[in-house]
Amino acid sequence: STKRTGLTIAKLILLASSSPATAADDEEFGRWYDGVHIPDVRAAIPAITTVGRYKVLTADADALPRYVAIYEIDDADAAGAAAALQGAVGEGRVTMTETMNVTDHPPVVEFLTSI
Repeated sequence: STKRTGLTIAKLILLASSSPATAADDEEFGRWYDGVHIPDVRAAIPAITTVGRYKVLTADADALPRYVAIYEIDDADAAGAAAALQGAVGEGRVTMTETMNVTDHPPVVEFLTSI
């Protein structure tokens, strides 16, 4: 972590947003995300110190739920973290699920660095 103006912030953030495939998949998607996906991602990137999941608030009652996971990483090497995650996915060490929407609301993964 980095200290600036009295605050301690992560050196790097992995921001991942995703949705369940259908409204009926929401509960199973959440169980998979919390119980399988987060541990898999943490194993792929050992410098992850904290993970939080959040539901995006929307006024559209008919919209599929959208969730954001924030992974705090105590390493500023975004390229290394991205390569580690891609390697784990490619080698099958990150378990995927059919309950995740990959068509009309696909997941989005971004790395953010502190400034």
